[in-house]
Amino acid sequence: MPHRSRWRPSRITLLSGLVLACMVTAGTGYALWRDHHARLTQADLQQTLLARVVEEHATRGLDATRAALEQLAQATTRRTPHTELHALMEQTRASLHFVQGLALLDDHGRVLTAVGSAATGPQVPALAMAAWREAGPQAIGRFVARTSLAASTSPSTSPSTTPGTEPSALTSPSPGYLPVLQALPADPAGQHHTPALLVAMVNPEALASLHELTANDTRAAGALVEYGGRLLARTPDVPVRPGTLLPGLTAGHPALTQDPAVAALEGRWDGTGLRPGPQFMRFRHLPGRPLHVLVELPRNSLHEQTWQAVREQGLPALAIAAALLSLTAVASAALRSRERSLAQLDTVLGQVVAREQELSAIFGTVQDLLFRTDAAGRVTLINEGYARLSGEPVAQVIGQPLEAVFGGAPNVAALFLPQQHATVQPRQTRADWVTAGGRLRSFEISVVPLYRQPDHLEWVGSATDVSALVHAQAELRAQLGLARSLLASSPLPMSVLDTFNRYLDVNRAWEQFTGRQRADVLGRQACSDLPPDEVARDRERDAELLARGGELTYETVWRGRDGRPRDLRVSKSTFPDAQGRPMGLVVCFMDISEFREADRAARAARDAALGASQAKSEFIANVSHELRTPLQAILGFAELGSRRTKEQPRVGELFSDVHRAGQRMLSLVNDLLDLAKIERGQEPIHPQPLDLRPLALEVVRELTPLFSARDLMLDAQLGGDDLGVMADPLRLQQLLRNLLANAIRFSPVGGRVELAAGLDDAGDVRLTVSDQGPGIPPDELERVFEAFVQSSGPHDAAGGTGLGLAICRRLAQAHGGRIWAANRPGGGAVLTLVLPALPREDSRPARL
Repeated sequence: MPHRSRWRPSRITLLSGLVLACMVTAGTGYALWRDHHARLTQADLQQTLLARVVEEHATRGLDATRAALEQLAQATTRRTPHTELHALMEQTRASLHFVQGLALLDDHGRVLTAVGSAATGPQVPALAMAAWREAGPQAIGRFVARTSLAASTSPSTSPSTTPGTEPSALTSPSPGYLPVLQALPADPAGQHHTPALLVAMVNPEALASLHELTANDTRAAGALVEYGGRLLARTPDVPVRPGTLLPGLTAGHPALTQDPAVAALEGRWDGTGLRPGPQFMRFRHLPGRPLHVLVELPRNSLHEQTWQAVREQGLPALAIAAALLSLTAVASAALRSRERSLAQLDTVLGQVVAREQELSAIFGTVQDLLFRTDAAGRVTLINEGYARLSGEPVAQVIGQPLEAVFGGAPNVAALFLPQQHATVQPRQTRADWVTAGGRLRSFEISVVPLYRQPDHLEWVGSATDVSALVHAQAELRAQLGLARSLLASSPLPMSVLDTFNRYLDVNRAWEQFTGRQRADVLGRQACSDLPPDEVARDRERDAELLARGGELTYETVWRGRDGRPRDLRVSKSTFPDAQGRPMGLVVCFMDISEFREADRAARAARDAALGASQAKSEFIANVSHELRTPLQAILGFAELGSRRTKEQPRVGELFSDVHRAGQRMLSLVNDLLDLAKIERGQEPIHPQPLDLRPLALEVVRELTPLFSARDLMLDAQLGGDDLGVMADPLRLQQLLRNLLANAIRFSPVGGRVELAAGLDDAGDVRLTVSDQGPGIPPDELERVFEAFVQSSGPHDAAGGTGLGLAICRRLAQAHGGRIWAANRPGGGAVLTLVLPALPREDSRPARL
């Protein structure tokens, strides 16, 4: 099937049309946006320049007025005559065209001299005069909505206000003036008409008249505004009369601020301004003066220009884009129709190619031989399996009879012999073939007739390699033979049962043991000769074993035909079927009657030995207890005789010998009693946490006379850490005393005994006692811990009962420890005692 890209011509055409339409629309939109942005930028620049020009004109006018007032103030302070001062004021008014009038006032507001509009009116009220004086030495007063200075005497129309108050709008507003004030030193006594204030009446309309000359735009409007929004002067198209508040300015407009310190020098304002509707406004503050210059353009005029450009340029661009989209859609539809036809053709061709490839792959990769022959059996087609098996090319066998492939086997040739039946049936046979490498393989050959035409017969077939199956069948037969041989030759009785507990096979040993013949039991239920309760129990065990699989071993008692009971050890195991599920049981049993008889006899002998040992312990305890009384009397009389025969040394020595013999006899009796009590459990152990080191040192001090008597040196290495154990202090002292006494007894005179204690690798407390004696024969290292057993090695020590180490082992075991003996490499014996150490979190062991 030919490969077709996902970017087909119809998609490319449609996408190209969309891209072109989008490019036309986007380009036109970008051009319109740039024009609108340039228009706004140009308007903003024009408004900024216009506001700056008007502001500079007004600032120069006010600065000129202030300079003229300063010169007049200097002339006044020099006591210039009124005629000269009046002439000087006339000259100043003539040079400043925007000044309506000039007046010189005293402290009480009386007009001393005036020119222009200020010539009318005899006096200014004290209230207005005080407000002007408070404005400062040089200041600009609030706007006065009248044309003459005399009108300022009316309290209702006075422009003077207290600081911080907002002026109210007049009922009938009219043109007015802006007073520019120059204060003069006042008369301290106030009795003479001393000049106190110069007032220049500035016409705001003259300050703002430059706007009309420079704007050159009928849409633009401008105004001169006081702090607080009162209009002073405006262009004709502003529908507000001077002297009134501008109704369009909101509370947040920067022109409403009355604090010169926070007034912005210049800025931009979008919203309602001098005229109704949204305006594009620029304002500029007159530095040092409570005035603003406002210039504005209607935003609607700018938007109208933009929409005009949209109508002139955008609509044609949209029409072009729509035409492009229409043409693109038509072309794409035509191309899509052609592509559908090509896709259907590609699908049909692809299916044909896929079927051919599938058949070719199947035919070439099948491990079996696939072939086609003519009616006589000559090969016309064969797969690559022949080349893999024979190592020869496929073309070599084309045209050859099929039996030649299999070494001329006659049964292969017989497959293609004519038959008497009207319809030819499929045929099959088996043949051997020595393939490449000399390996003999078995093949199952099947052929099926194929009629291309009614009278034209061909054969198609396959040859399947069944060598592994043949080999597996042979192996299975051999395994079955081996299993039967093992079953027959086993000396143990064995049987094979199915899942229904029926005998499948038994061996000869089973027949001999049970006295039943194999032919009589095959196919019958097992355990048919057992009592019903035993049969139910055996069936239950077999069902459980078959359910879970594995093995089962148990012991039972079986009675043969002679009625004699026999102990049997029965072993049962499952064997699986082809799916791995248990399909039966292999049962093997062993007669263990003799072993059980021997075990019972051994238990009886052990019980008898334990009884004898207990009787011995009781006898020793009783005898020892009975011997204590006469021994105490013997020791008492021997001690008394020794004291009374001090003058007769020979007799005293005899009494001393009797006393020593009695002491040895009493020690033996005490050891016997201790051993008997420990073995019978009559000597309770009272363990408590304690430190082994102080206990060992106390025993050493107790045995110091014995060390001195034999001139022995004791080397004690007990470490510096606590050796905490849980033990009975009296019994542990007895154990340590016996160990050290044993080392003293077997050490040579002048030798050394070593005592060491510490923690071993397992964390237990280990104590060792080493001597330099003859040591212990290796075969007696364990026997020395038995009662009445002493080492057979040569030693010079006298006495000894053979009970000390036996008591030591009993006491160590009672404390959960262990003790053993060993020989030192240089000579001598080492006795090691290990006791469990106290856990770290336990309390500190008691020191005794």
